[in-house]
Amino acid sequence: MNDLPSRIDRLEALEALRTLKARYIVLADRCLITPSVDNAHALVELFTDDATADYGPFGKFSGKDGLVRAFAEVLPAGSRWAAHYAMTPILSVDGDTAEGTWAFFVHNVPREPKDAAQRTYFGSYEEKYRRVGGVWKIASLVVLFSSP
Repeated sequence: MNDLPSRIDRLEALEALRTLKARYIVLADRCLITPSVDNAHALVELFTDDATADYGPFGKFSGKDGLVRAFAEVLPAGSRWAAHYAMTPILSVDGDTAEGTWAFFVHNVPREPKDAAQRTYFGSYEEKYRRVGGVWKIASLVVLFSSP
């Protein structure tokens, strides 16, 4: 892994994983603010066909159909507005697989009651990735909430 081509591949993979997570954040917020099947499909394209996502108290979902349902119906049902951020990645790459941990915080306004105050959630994402056809995708996502 010390030869130059391997080092370059690793660096390119790390940058692709950071970009993948940034796209996830943007598209996830879009799904929460403006729920639609089209927005859900755009987000699901970041996942492998056999991906799993565990959103703790909000549910566990698997496969593209399950993820579309999660992003178009289940997760947006409780959120009127959201903006979330992922930071401090710890990433490791091994060929066409990788793992990552990200800290996050999410500002959220629940749908109910109508005068609900903004809430802030903190936690981490535990993720596994797989390179499919030269493109990095999320194979497994687990959300661990540390508050509230």
